[in-house]
Amino acid sequence: MRIDLMEFLPVTLQRKETFTIARGSSAISEAIFLAVHSGKRTGHGVAVPTNVTRENVHSVLNTLQGFARTFGGVEFEKPFQLQERMDKLAANQPSARAAVEMALFDLSAQAAGMPLYAYLGGRRDRMLTDMTVGIMDTDAAVDRARRWAGVGFRALKIKVGRDWKADVKRVKAIRDAVGKDIELRVDGNQGFSWSDALSFARNARNEGVAFFEQPVSVDDWEGMRALTESSPIPIMADEMVLTPDDVKKLRWSNAARAVNMKLMKHGGILRSMEVNTLCEAAGYPTMVGCMGEPQLSVAAGLHFALAQKNVHWLDLDSHFKFSSDPTSGLRFDKGELVAPSKPGLGIDVKFPT
Repeated sequence: MRIDLMEFLPVTLQRKETFTIARGSSAISEAIFLAVHSGKRTGHGVAVPTNVTRENVHSVLNTLQGFARTFGGVEFEKPFQLQERMDKLAANQPSARAAVEMALFDLSAQAAGMPLYAYLGGRRDRMLTDMTVGIMDTDAAVDRARRWAGVGFRALKIKVGRDWKADVKRVKAIRDAVGKDIELRVDGNQGFSWSDALSFARNARNEGVAFFEQPVSVDDWEGMRALTESSPIPIMADEMVLTPDDVKKLRWSNAARAVNMKLMKHGGILRSMEVNTLCEAAGYPTMVGCMGEPQLSVAAGLHFALAQKNVHWLDLDSHFKFSSDPTSGLRFDKGELVAPSKPGLGIDVKFPT
């Protein structure tokens, strides 16, 4: 295959309602959509830069322009053949690299006539995902939890991290509202001190919480270690794991029991495979998550997860919360996200004319 042309377009995605976590609130998500043309085929990708990836729309656009100049006319058989060049050109732009690689994998799986999960070696086509309940007052949180459970979600992720006592009350109220059969997960988004995080975990220990995600700052390795050793709820690392080397540091520090992976923060599918392999070797089960992403990149995360036996959980829900999304094709069935059966990512991309 040859890269004939790259096109990209920044789009502001509006949320149905403001989403609040420990570190702030947002009513929008900024995405840069990418199309890579190769003969009669087109592969699609998207970059969603955030403070976690340490990028912005401007830096991603500059990077994609550089990729377009560099890769125009380049031939490849497999996406990994271009990985080293992308790393050199954009070492600090992981979501930009993820967008290009996503499109290359889309093209490769299309050429093979297989959905991407099968191209990557996966056999299942669906997996249970959660739905996230942001930080809000307890009554509103209970209302959201009941609503999502009512439409079929069997797992809920509850955002915490501002006031551990109020967070415990909210988690308990949600557990009482949805019953014991709904899995609950909590995410601190770096909002707690390690002592407050431990207080939260000890007081929420009887609520059947599956894991406690990134409760303290990414710089607080000692706090994460102390929590990993003392918390009655298993600790999961997220923002502190960007690269394969971070997994090694995590293991040396004994600073978690599991890891949340995201294609945007790792730089695409291939780097995510490396992170996941190291996590598996270290004994860390993984989750595949997202960061305010449309169906296109959520689908890429799903395809990746379906092909990795070490991925135990999905947190791919952001596309449900946009008022409009130019991409479509994913299906939700009885709590599970279902990958399209069409070759490639299987996602339709249509922008307003």
